[in-house]
Amino acid sequence: MDSLRGVLVKARNDTTRIGALIAMSEHIYATDPDTNAVICREAIRQADEALGRGGVNGQVRSALLRQKATAINNLAVTHFIYGELDSALACFRRARSIHRANGAIVGEADAWNNEGMVHEARGDHAQQRRCLTEALKVYERAGDQQRMAAALNNIGQYHTARGLMDSALFYMERSLAIYRAIKDERGIAHALLNIGMNHRDRGRPAEALELLLSSETAYARLGEREALATCRNNIATIYADQGLPGQALRYYHQALDLNTAMGDRIGQADNHMNLGSTLEAQGELDMALQEFQKSLDLYLSTGDRRGEALVRGHLGNLWKNKGDRPRALLELRHSLALSKELDSPRELATALYKLGHYFEAEGQTDSALYYYQATLQLDQSIEDREGESFALYSIAKTKLKQGRTKEAITLADQALSIAQQSGYPVNILRATEVLHEGLARQGSWSRALEMLELHQQMKDSLNNAENAKKTVRLQMRYDFDRKQLADSIAHATAMAELESERQIAILEGEQARNRSWAFGIGGVLLLGGGGMIYRIDRKRRRERFERDAALLQMKALRNQMNPHFIFNALNSINHYVQENERDLASGFLTKFARLMRLVLENSRREEVPLTQDLEALRLYMDLEQARMNNKFDYSIHVDPAIDQETAQVPPLVLQPFMENAIWHGISRKEGKGNIALTVRQEAGQLIMTVEDNGVGRRAPDQPPLTDAPPKTSLGTTITKDRLAMLGQQRGMESGFRFVDLVQGTRVEVFMPLVIEA
Repeated sequence: MDSLRGVLVKARNDTTRIGALIAMSEHIYATDPDTNAVICREAIRQADEALGRGGVNGQVRSALLRQKATAINNLAVTHFIYGELDSALACFRRARSIHRANGAIVGEADAWNNEGMVHEARGDHAQQRRCLTEALKVYERAGDQQRMAAALNNIGQYHTARGLMDSALFYMERSLAIYRAIKDERGIAHALLNIGMNHRDRGRPAEALELLLSSETAYARLGEREALATCRNNIATIYADQGLPGQALRYYHQALDLNTAMGDRIGQADNHMNLGSTLEAQGELDMALQEFQKSLDLYLSTGDRRGEALVRGHLGNLWKNKGDRPRALLELRHSLALSKELDSPRELATALYKLGHYFEAEGQTDSALYYYQATLQLDQSIEDREGESFALYSIAKTKLKQGRTKEAITLADQALSIAQQSGYPVNILRATEVLHEGLARQGSWSRALEMLELHQQMKDSLNNAENAKKTVRLQMRYDFDRKQLADSIAHATAMAELESERQIAILEGEQARNRSWAFGIGGVLLLGGGGMIYRIDRKRRRERFERDAALLQMKALRNQMNPHFIFNALNSINHYVQENERDLASGFLTKFARLMRLVLENSRREEVPLTQDLEALRLYMDLEQARMNNKFDYSIHVDPAIDQETAQVPPLVLQPFMENAIWHGISRKEGKGNIALTVRQEAGQLIMTVEDNGVGRRAPDQPPLTDAPPKTSLGTTITKDRLAMLGQQRGMESGFRFVDLVQGTRVEVFMPLVIEA
């Protein structure tokens, strides 16, 4: 910015001076929209003044017009960031008109594309498609591969909003293919995010989560903060859909923090709405109401009618649950009217369902069926498998209330089948409840009992009551911590430092910026004559290096553990099968599969909740205990003062020490051994102690059992480095030490006690 100010002072001609202003605009548009608006207006003023002098030759006049259109386009970006959609639309159209008259083909296409994004935000899908199609045609004529990929992605988003999922996937995969061909890492991440959400909407949560987690990793590495916020919001939604509110809340709050820091009001509104929905599902209606009201205020201030329709539907459902029926019906009808105006099948299906649910609660079953069946037709037309399963369940439940048992069983069977195929545990829980009651009424006791058992299994696995308590604790702690932080001087200082670091990071990374940056999941917004902009900031290079180093070490540890352990575990399963011990084989395989899933999930993160890491450790110990024919017992004791849900630890940090205790301590001991893990807190540190009564480190040189893993020096070395890095990041000592006992060995692992809000 200093160098650009120097250019402004020294510039001898208009185009150089205006070019410097536009370059300044593109430096600060995402971090300081107000200043960006001032700079753009000054550039427009100077361009008009130069054009009005007369005597300007054709080449200079063309350059001044391009600069003026670019400044108008960049001014529109500020309007868009603040949700001033009418002003943004007027600016984009004005820029397009100037580019067209001046023969600037790509600039004209950029403006078409930008106008389409405004129409998308306003819910005018017909106009959105017209604009996006025009942009694509121009990009194809110009042979601009990067912009073609962005335009294809945007057309895919249009089809998604219309519920045309096959068409959406077709355009998104074309976009991904182009990004991969030109090796555009940002574009690849955006395409994976959008394809992931396509899978999620089609009832493929596992595939969706895998793609979104890949996108999250890429966005974090690139410092793409807005895209990261969008990605985390969608990951949270998948967790919420799968009945995991604790994980959902964490991701929603992370997304909200990013959007708040960037001043993205629509993003904040989405996050507050999703938080309210998660809390409402746990029965915390007052807390949910606060979140919904924050969301509605933000949507109204930005003119986002799609968001307003959705949040009014949530408010209607909430008021119904609080007993205010007239207010509930008013909000639900308002939501339905808005959804019909938007011409969006997905939002319309949601509004119809909520009205059906209202009438069902009122005992007006015929009206409820009318809305549920309309919802089902829409869900089927847009291939929303989760919605289809839920609509079928709702119709089945209502028909059961009407005494139409046979029809109810048929529909509930369909709902269960879809839920099982697509992996929706909550819908399995609901469908089995209807099936049990219906089959019992018919006297089909054998299958009724089968459905009851499946229902109970799903209920136990979801553990709704405990999740509700944990969710409330997380929400209350988060709200308290945010208030305390906002009231503190330290917060103001930290925000000032963050702003300085962010500006430095932007300037350092400017040479690497390509002006074609995607504009989040909703599409791509373009800077006038240059390329796509993306309203986000880079993360600091040092933090990115440390994070990547930690993840690399985590992968090394995981790879060091997996091959030998997996080989031995599979041998054990094979042995059980050969011996026809089906129950043992099934139990062992179930635990083994759960452990592998946890290892893979946890290894994607630098830190995980203590309870999650201990679950993986227990599974590992259970499997090793079974393989060694119960040669040892083990125990795990955690200080009750530690909240295991919010205390964060590096994943698998204890596993190498437990492995050492088993294979280099207990395996060479005569008789049965014992391994004890204790976790306590002391002076801001988390201290985890692993103690065994094996032969000890100074035992005579005896070979371990033949199927023991190789020496774990690599595992302990990596663990030492990981803990040292954690200590540096937290400014507190972190590591481990061995203590030789009279009988056995003790390992004390110590690290900062980190509590996640």
